[in-house]
Amino acid sequence: MAFNNIMQLATAQLVKQRAFAAGATVVEWGNQRFRYSEDWLNECEKTSGRTLRKPTQFVWEYFEDLGFSDYLAIDINTELRSIAMHLNFILEDKYNYTTQFDYVTNNGTGEHIFDQRTVFENMHNLCKVGGTMINVLPFAPWFNHCFYSFHPQLFRDIAAANGYTWRFMWLAQNTGKYVECPTDFDSWSYYEQKKPRNPISDLEKHFDALHNREGKTHNVSIVSAYTKTMDKPFQIPFQ
Repeated sequence: MAFNNIMQLATAQLVKQRAFAAGATVVEWGNQRFRYSEDWLNECEKTSGRTLRKPTQFVWEYFEDLGFSDYLAIDINTELRSIAMHLNFILEDKYNYTTQFDYVTNNGTGEHIFDQRTVFENMHNLCKVGGTMINVLPFAPWFNHCFYSFHPQLFRDIAAANGYTWRFMWLAQNTGKYVECPTDFDSWSYYEQKKPRNPISDLEKHFDALHNREGKTHNVSIVSAYTKTMDKPFQIPFQ
C-alpha cells in the first residue's frame, strides 16, 4: 500500500486539529510504503506545524515526527513492522486481539477485503474511545483495482449509527488535491441526484473537477475521518 500525498496531508490535518495527544499510538491496515517528496513534506510541515525529516524513508518515521510513540501495521505478512492477521475476520474473535490505538487507518486496504462488515467493525474495535479512524478508499473510477468502490453516504451512516464525531470528509486525488464535503445531515441534499438531470449535483461537479484536472484523468478517493466517542459495540447502519 502507498502512504501517498493525500494520506500524508490528511494525517497532518488531524495533527493540526489536535486530534491526538502526545505519544499517541497508530495501527495501519496493510503494510504501507512511504512515497517521499521533499516539496510535499514541506506542505505537510506547514499544515501540521511539525518538523519532518527529509528524506523520510519509512512511514513510522513520519508518525514519529508528528509526535506518535508507537506504530504497527496489520497484513497477511510481517513486512514493514506488520503483524500477520487475516482482515476478513473479526480480530478479537479469531486471534483474541484486543489492543486499542489512538489512530486507526484504512488507507487503500479495505477495498480489497471481501467481508466489508469486518472492515468497519475491526476499525471500531481497534480504536480507543477518543481515538480517530480514517478511511482513504476508492470512489471512482478505479477500474479493475479492487472488489469495491465506496460512496460518501456509507461513511455518513456508519458515523451516525455509532455516534462518531466528524473530523472531515474529502473527495481527493492521491496527488493531494481535494475538495471538502459537508458532514452535517442538513447538507446532504448536496449529494442528491437532481431531477431533471440538469444541472448535475455539486458532488458530480466536484468529481468532474478532480477526475479531469490539468488535461489529465485521475482516480478519485473518499477520505473520511471521524472520532470514536463511546465504548459500545459496533452498530451496523440501516438503509
